Amino acid sequence: MHRVREALVEVFIIFLVGGLIGAVLAVVSNLFVMGVQSFSQQREASDLLSFTLGGQSLSFSSVLFLWAAAAVVVFIKTGLGISRWAGPADSMYAAHQVHQPLDIKTGFASTLAAFASASGGASVGQYGPIVHFGATMGIWFKRFVSSRLSHEIYLGCGVAAAISAGFNAPIAGVIFAHEAILRHFSVRAIAPITVASVSASTLSNYWFPHSATFEIASAVPSLAEVVPFLVILSPFFALVAIVFMLSIRYVTKTAASLKTSPLVLPFVAATICGLVGVWVPQILGLGINSINDMIAGEFMLSLLITVLVAKILMTALCLGFGLFGGVFSPSLFVGVAAGALTGQILTLLGFADIASVISVAAMAAVSSAVIGAPLSAVLIVLELTQSYQYAVAAMIAVMVCTLITNRLFGNSYFDRQLLDRGIDLGKGREAIALAHQVIGPFASDDYIGISATMSGNDLQQKMKSQGHTEAYVISDAGQLLGKVNIYLAIEAADNPVGEFMDSRPMTLYTDESLDAAMVKVSQFVGESLPVVTKETGALHGSIAEGALFQAVIDVQAEARNLERI
Repeated sequence: MHRVREALVEVFIIFLVGGLIGAVLAVVSNLFVMGVQSFSQQREASDLLSFTLGGQSLSFSSVLFLWAAAAVVVFIKTGLGISRWAGPADSMYAAHQVHQPLDIKTGFASTLAAFASASGGASVGQYGPIVHFGATMGIWFKRFVSSRLSHEIYLGCGVAAAISAGFNAPIAGVIFAHEAILRHFSVRAIAPITVASVSASTLSNYWFPHSATFEIASAVPSLAEVVPFLVILSPFFALVAIVFMLSIRYVTKTAASLKTSPLVLPFVAATICGLVGVWVPQILGLGINSINDMIAGEFMLSLLITVLVAKILMTALCLGFGLFGGVFSPSLFVGVAAGALTGQILTLLGFADIASVISVAAMAAVSSAVIGAPLSAVLIVLELTQSYQYAVAAMIAVMVCTLITNRLFGNSYFDRQLLDRGIDLGKGREAIALAHQVIGPFASDDYIGISATMSGNDLQQKMKSQGHTEAYVISDAGQLLGKVNIYLAIEAADNPVGEFMDSRPMTLYTDESLDAAMVKVSQFVGESLPVVTKETGALHGSIAEGALFQAVIDVQAEARNLERI
């Protein structure tokens, strides 16, 4: 009966946590999109700074809206003291360790900054910020609910709910949380994450009844007609994805190297993007309407080339210069543009009725390469179109594109962001856990500490009585001066050991990580190593090889167990 009661309580907590997180993300995701669309409509309808040039009416209201967005972003950053915006990369890292948890204030501020940027017309996305907001909300909920669920499960619930509400794709939400963020499947994790994802989709449809974000027709030609073209075109889609990611990285590095104030750069980006938007308004904001128009084949070939190049450049400029937002939505836009472009060319060559499916497959291929979630991208297409043929076509393009980008660029844009910070998620949870665990707490006080004036014979007697073959020479201030083993003690005889000690023994520092310690001691032979405080040089303790190995084994086992429960 006790086990039954515990099981029922756990089920109740799962539905409570998943339902609440799903409800919050259903509201936030829809209000985010509706708010951005409302501001976009006002921007498009505005006639501020309008004039006629060569018989064509032009409006520079896009520049004014982007200036306002830049001002809001700068105000949020300075007013709340945000040193760096947070996104999906931070969610991924937080799911793999507990030593650097998500900062709640930074998560909320980043979402507001992304909303301001997108509302003003910046070429940024919504899904990345909402995903991170979901992760932040999950961690925030954990503060108030006591359960056996680990922090990463709460985080995964928020991520799944964000994708589910954003795309109305609950299955894709569950898979995305496991595939891109948690990167492992477990029985305990999948239940609450599923509840959160389904709740977000269900409540989103109930509270905010509206048509699908992307309008994709389900009619598709025979796969035998489409697959050969997708196999041939997928390397081009991979190239587009790589150029897109490299452009953002290049502009970001360039902005960091400039002497211009970081508070001025957003206004520079706003000005340039706004001016480009006067002539190519399709690249402003989330671009959802433009995506639907491209899928429907309503863009001419010249316009497709223009918006493809302009979207890549303006997204790189906005994100690199501080107009914060996501890369997921722009990658969808870029993917559709690349697919529609190739589809138009095929249509001109006489291959009709395949442009739409090529566009959708390219959208899935480019976005999956950027976010590192190929299965999720395929499932999003399946749930949006309810078409098996569309999903299979997308799967072909996604897998070929992902294979190429993985070899030439990396697993995803977010992984490269973390690599730039010295974090390699590819090494797994165990390596990250070892990198976070410092050696100091494992140091022991079971060692022989002596002065430099002690004779070798006296030291031999001390070693014999305490069962050690090594001793540490310590100054009156507690600093490590050197190390003496039994052989040096015998050689010293009646002389002071300070004249025979090893004055530069292999040393570990209290703030040194376990993985760094393991590398350092790989060539060590001896009884123990001194653990020293780096700042003062004081001897903190010692650690034997066996104790170090056991500490590593314990940390690895703890990290490994997270993936099994």
